[in-house]
Amino acid sequence: MREYGAAQSSVYLITSDGRTLELPIPSRSPNDPLRWSLLKRITVMGVISLFTIVGLILVQGTSLLLLALENEYSPESIKPLRLDVLSSIPCLCWGIGALTWVPLSMTIGRRPVLLLATIMLAGGTFLAAVSQSFYLHLIARCVQGLAGAVSPSTMILMIIDLTFIHQRPQWIGLFWCMTTVFSDLGLALTPSIISAVGSWRAFYWTWLAPCVLLIPLALFWAPETSFERPPMAFDGHIISQTDTGKITIYPTWEEVPGGKPMPDEPAPTWKTSTFLKNITFGTQSETGGWLAMKAFPRQIMFCAFNPLVVWVMLLNTFVFGGMVITCQTYVMVLISPPYNFTFNQIGLAKLSPGIGALLAYPASGILTTYLIRVLASRNRGIREPEHYLPSFFLPIILSSLSLALFGIATERRWDWRWILLFVGLDYLSAIAAFSTNIVWVTESFPNFAGAAIVVVGAGSYGTSFVLSSVIAPWIQDQGLEMTYIELGVVTLVLGFFVFPINFWGKRYREYIYARWSST
Repeated sequence: MREYGAAQSSVYLITSDGRTLELPIPSRSPNDPLRWSLLKRITVMGVISLFTIVGLILVQGTSLLLLALENEYSPESIKPLRLDVLSSIPCLCWGIGALTWVPLSMTIGRRPVLLLATIMLAGGTFLAAVSQSFYLHLIARCVQGLAGAVSPSTMILMIIDLTFIHQRPQWIGLFWCMTTVFSDLGLALTPSIISAVGSWRAFYWTWLAPCVLLIPLALFWAPETSFERPPMAFDGHIISQTDTGKITIYPTWEEVPGGKPMPDEPAPTWKTSTFLKNITFGTQSETGGWLAMKAFPRQIMFCAFNPLVVWVMLLNTFVFGGMVITCQTYVMVLISPPYNFTFNQIGLAKLSPGIGALLAYPASGILTTYLIRVLASRNRGIREPEHYLPSFFLPIILSSLSLALFGIATERRWDWRWILLFVGLDYLSAIAAFSTNIVWVTESFPNFAGAAIVVVGAGSYGTSFVLSSVIAPWIQDQGLEMTYIELGVVTLVLGFFVFPINFWGKRYREYIYARWSST
């Protein structure tokens, strides 16, 4: 038996003649997503992208409804909570949802999780539309947040399932950039929708239709993407591989763990029971089963106490949390003197974050792919996870500067164009940072990528909720200018840790894998 590739996440990716290897090697099974046509893979991406667009609109849209909701709920009726908790509670639910959806998707498959999330999103939106009390509305927002949590967790795993290693930065970057752009376009229409109908409930009723549409789309156009590639015969040898790019070569089938795999089953004959099973919760590919669920807490512990993952989680907390707080603040600033924006003008201001998100794609996906190819070529064709680290510099610097300048601009009442410019730059940095964060943690620790996504997602979204909850007294005590300058400084200080990680990260990864294999 001989092992090639990356026991510690290093992957031989670029050949001596400059070709990029397509890893992992697709199997012969028609259920292998890497064997699907480009059209089929784009269709799956389209379904999960539509879900994310609608989910982001519903999660973020309530911040535009707060003025209308002030007439609906009196401060006495919602004590001890504040009205703005309706717009911030989905952050906490995203964290809880990530902790739920990822292990569930590893146990029963990605497809059943997507179906459950679409049903929950539709149910939560309907409940919000008909709610007659603040606390029922709050419950509906929690359901929407839990459903939307599938986007930054299980859907990232689906994209990894659908792509070769060298494609992942571009596909993940494109996914987040385009979904954010189209969700901001939808948010720009929100004031017009509410003004036309005259009720904040119109927002939920309008987006309930796409929520319901997502259910049949997920049923018929989103097949299971989780797939365990069996060993295969090649050039007189037996090759076993993992999604990490690691390849093990065996001389005979007798040495392969589990022996020779059974041939693919023939296509089943038409039966109503088979049809219903395939379009609901039946999966065509093997998942980890309940053993994966049992092993997941141990993986979570490894990631939660892993300084490399914790660093990404803390960085994402302040970059993402800063974006959430900025979204809440700039709306209130622009509707106040001296700007006095109307409700419809506030909607149009949402185009600024959309433009920032659009620019995040070349700043994350395209730039990261280029850097990986250059650095791997200089490293004898071997791609190291540390090659992703230069992609952190641009979002960290932009996030720090945009937060600090936004605080200065709002406190000193600069022209509204400057405020929208800094909001757009903050969005650009947040989307680019999230795309880079996810690619780096999943490629650094591919053996427990799901657990790493949960720690980064659940940890940062939960702490972002805490950050947004304490920001009001922070601003009252120090003012907008000092508060945002301090947020920018903390983000920059956390970003400086990229330098020691670049030098000692590989050694520490080897230590982590050695400890993991010995326990």
